[in-house]
Amino acid sequence: MPGERSNSHAPLARGLHLFAPVDILDLLDRCVGLERSAADLYGILTKRFAGDAELAALWRDMANAEHGHARKLATWRDLVAAEPPAHRPQASGFAASIEEVEGLLQTSLAAAATADQEEAFALALALEASELDAIYTTLLQSSPLSRYPDFATTVRYESAGHHRTLLAVAGRRCRSEQNRLRIALLAAHEH
Repeated sequence: MPGERSNSHAPLARGLHLFAPVDILDLLDRCVGLERSAADLYGILTKRFAGDAELAALWRDMANAEHGHARKLATWRDLVAAEPPAHRPQASGFAASIEEVEGLLQTSLAAAATADQEEAFALALALEASELDAIYTTLLQSSPLSRYPDFATTVRYESAGHHRTLLAVAGRRCRSEQNRLRIALLAAHEH
């Protein structure tokens, strides 16, 4: 319309918030929450499949791994909180991935209480294929808690173990083609 100005930069401006620096304490709080929610999901599945020793053990191990991730991030958060604000590290680029994982976890937690075996595996495979572990390992690698010299080694030791366990059990027990495809995709990502 005459007299109206076009804002051709609107899409760019909307996307800029994704890479704007965020408060590291808020970021770590949200990520600790993600890991705890993932542990809660696996805890629900542990109870749901309490009568199946193999599945109960799998879900319990998965919950324990996520609790371990939450503890490490909470420890780093405590270390950062003890630093003067001017000495705290900066972070950016996590917003979209965190929002996506938060949405996935919200949906998954609601579905877990009534999930059958195939649905439970679908929930776990979707979560483990999400950005959850990438966010965790990126933050951990950037922290003073990092024990490994490079990101690939951190990924291998921090998330690959529970992925291998999930893939082994799911590979034996899943029957749906969709889950079999998810297994193959997650396995390919691990190599």
